Amino acid sequence: MRTCQRLWLEIHRPNLREDSAATQASFQAGDTVGEIAGQVYDPGERGVLFDAQRDGFDQTFRRSAELLASDQPIFEAGFAGSGGLAFADVMLPVEQGGRRCWRMIEVKSPTGVT
Repeated sequence: MRTCQRLWLEIHRPNLREDSAATQASFQAGDTVGEIAGQVYDPGERGVLFDAQRDGFDQTFRRSAELLASDQPIFEAGFAGSGGLAFADVMLPVEQGGRRCWRMIEVKSPTGVT
């Protein structure tokens, strides 16, 4: 399935989604990597983790935007605007020049042993 079709289904018709065993295994690996990222980037467990599938995309977008005013780490944040969607694995609040900014981190799982 093409990426744009899959994304449309994810948002508008999640009940029609069918995942192969390989895709499910990939999702499981991603969940494990996400848990490790939480331990590395949020050892105090103050952060907020989103699950757009469970919570809904609109809720994830709204709450992600609201949390930009906080000082909590954000995991799996989602944003929408001008017809585009973006998701960030990890967003960490940082101070720069006396103002809050955000460091965005993309987390990847390895595809082999190194």
